Amino acid sequence: MDWKEVLRRRLATPNTGPNKKKSEQELKDEEMDLFTKYYSEWKGGRKNTNEFYKTIPRFYYRLPAEDEVLLQKLREESRAVFLQRKSRELLDNEELQNLWFLLDKHQTPPMIGEEAMINYENFLKVDTIFHQSH
Repeated sequence: MDWKEVLRRRLATPNTGPNKKKSEQELKDEEMDLFTKYYSEWKGGRKNTNEFYKTIPRFYYRLPAEDEVLLQKLREESRAVFLQRKSRELLDNEELQNLWFLLDKHQTPPMIGEEAMINYENFLKVDTIFHQSH
C-alpha cells in the first residue's frame, strides 16, 4: 500500500475517543508526525546508498579560533610540512634544464611557426630517459 494512501486513511478516520474533537493544530501535528514516520521508512529502503555516503571523507574543517592556540600551532606546523613536501616534488634547476634539453632533442617536425611540437611516441621516450636518470 502506498504511504500517501495510508496517511490519507489515517487522517480521514474519525476519532474513536469519547466525544473528542481534535483541533486544527492537533490534526496538522499528527499529519506531520505520520508524514515523518512514513518518509523515514521510505528513505530507509535505500540503506545501501546511505552507507556509501558515510564513507565520503571529511574535507572541510573550520579554522581555529584566536583563543585556540594549540590548534593554530598545529595548523601552522601541518601547513609548513605540507609545503616542504610539495617543494621537494618540484624540479631543481639542473633537472629542469635536463628535461628541457630532452624535449628539444626529441621534438617532432615540422615546426608550426616558431613552436616546436612533440608526438606521443617521442614524449614516451623523453619520459623514460628522464625517469631513468633520476
